[in-house]
Amino acid sequence: MLDHGMIEQLESVFAGLERDFTLSVNSSPHSDQESLLQLLQSLTQSSPRMQMELLSEIKSTPYFSVSKKGATAKIHFRGVPGGHEFSSLVLSILYSDGKGKQPDSGIIQRIRNLKGPIRLKTYASLSCENCPDVVQALNLMASLHEDFQHEMIDGAHAQDEISQLGIQSVPSIVHDQKVIHAGRIQFIDLLDLLEKTFGQ
Repeated sequence: MLDHGMIEQLESVFAGLERDFTLSVNSSPHSDQESLLQLLQSLTQSSPRMQMELLSEIKSTPYFSVSKKGATAKIHFRGVPGGHEFSSLVLSILYSDGKGKQPDSGIIQRIRNLKGPIRLKTYASLSCENCPDVVQALNLMASLHEDFQHEMIDGAHAQDEISQLGIQSVPSIVHDQKVIHAGRIQFIDLLDLLEKTFGQ
């Protein structure tokens, strides 16, 4: 749960939101589910533009998505995005509203020219300092592209997948069950990688 001071800060951050947002949470028997619900309930208290909905579909671990009200969700989180990844959650809402630091028009056009559909997963650790840069970059791209979805996965909730994929370090970006990049990467280099992977 967020303390009063943090909620006040978020009220200021979200004061300029122009769209309504839904945080859609799957049911889960996992012991961390209550922590996720408390986090998202606190987050929705910071803006009348946000609401939380509970889905009947059951996931084995905590899972939710961020979407503009009535639109298909493009940004997904598996786990409880605390630590460094809390900023990724906050920015995912701002990016989806066209707020936050945006690329220049040329970069935006390159992102929109990527050939979809694009479905990416980033395996991260909540203590990883490099992970948020990658997660936030992909969330930003998802917010700008009509057929781009991105899921941040807390590796602590996906140990079997990490073993199957042979992941040795985080962040690891996965497309079609293959690791296409591991480790730190600059935004423009990440975009170059996606252009080579998906075409433009």
